[in-house]
Amino acid sequence: MLVFLLAAAPLAVRAQGDPLGGYVRQAMENNLSLRQERLSAERSSAAVREARGLLRPTVSFDARYSELSGGMNLGDLVNPAYAALNQVTGTTQFPTNIDARLPMAQETKIRIAQPLLAPAAWENQRLRRTLAELDGAALGTATRQLAADVQTAYLDYARSARVVELYRNTVPLLQENLRVAERRVANGTATPDAVLRARAERAETEQALAEAEGRSTAALRRFNFLLGRELDTPVDVLADSALAYPLAVSEEDVVRSALAGREELTQGDAGVRAAESQVRLARAGQLPTVALAVDYGIQGNAYRFGKDHDFAIASLVVSWNAWNGGQHGARREQARLDADRARSRREEIGRQVELQVRTAYRGAQVARGAIATAEERLTAAERTYQLVARRWQEGIAAQIELLDARTSFTAAGLNLILTRYEYAARWVELERSAALRDLAR
Repeated sequence: MLVFLLAAAPLAVRAQGDPLGGYVRQAMENNLSLRQERLSAERSSAAVREARGLLRPTVSFDARYSELSGGMNLGDLVNPAYAALNQVTGTTQFPTNIDARLPMAQETKIRIAQPLLAPAAWENQRLRRTLAELDGAALGTATRQLAADVQTAYLDYARSARVVELYRNTVPLLQENLRVAERRVANGTATPDAVLRARAERAETEQALAEAEGRSTAALRRFNFLLGRELDTPVDVLADSALAYPLAVSEEDVVRSALAGREELTQGDAGVRAAESQVRLARAGQLPTVALAVDYGIQGNAYRFGKDHDFAIASLVVSWNAWNGGQHGARREQARLDADRARSRREEIGRQVELQVRTAYRGAQVARGAIATAEERLTAAERTYQLVARRWQEGIAAQIELLDARTSFTAAGLNLILTRYEYAARWVELERSAALRDLAR
């Protein structure tokens, strides 16, 4: 019966543990949107390793072979002179077949390079680490929001399931009213319009039931979508007492919790550090860089190997872009303005978080207090309906009184369902905004 359906434990009773924690953990494992955020964070970690590699030694291999047409051959100048010297000395001491075309046909070498002074690379590595922290905090924000979305989606489904159950338990009452109306008309104690009204009431409730079933199906599919499973997977509805969350914290406690745990604040701090790093990076771009390079290889107009044909070069390379038309100064100014904006944004986020938490706490307080009023309303409506129904069956009450009592009874039951789940939803929002859930569990 409807009365049994709407009965619930007092608000102070709550199931031990986290009633929806299993669903939250399942969503964390399977949700596709969260998987994308996780991949983005992993990509940032790879970018850190890439930036670190810019400060480590590099080994490269280069080979070139060219077919020459034209150009200068130093042998054409040296060979005649060496031939004359051979004639003068009467010997063949000097070679007369030197081939020294420029550029040489081939050059093959291995280069080992090590940065010694690279301010921009050092600052880039620091920036990449900060950006990785930023993406890690973004992953935390998405995870916390997903936890709230999953719980809210469950509450939407459970609420809609309770409404469906309410209407299904109301239909037999209306069917009984129709039977009584038909009997009274047959006995001549009521006019035919009583049957028509009873049928209309039943049809109206059946229509509301069909609409509620449609909303319940949509809510179920939304919930399963967030969990990353088949859309029509059945879900058990928990007892209302399991969702009677206690509000055992003060407003200042939840504000402190939010300021200490909200990932958006960590994002804001990382954003400030990243912007400040951009300022240093712009400044480092104007500083000189120093690198050590060692080349070893062979070169010539043919491939020949041996100690007479190889070469080794050690180079200390200094690079300094001392002036580039004021670009460095403009880049530093842009970075400085971005840093100021990031600091302003961080302050704004802090205020937004406090506003969200205080609003959520007050909303939860109001919603929790409304439950007792809704329970009193249902009790009164139930008693009124029972009295009017008995009088209607005995023929001493008008049908309009019965219909009005039934409508009030159903409305009170519906109001209690919505009030209870409204408080649960407010609690979930408070949990999210105050960072009360431990995401590591």
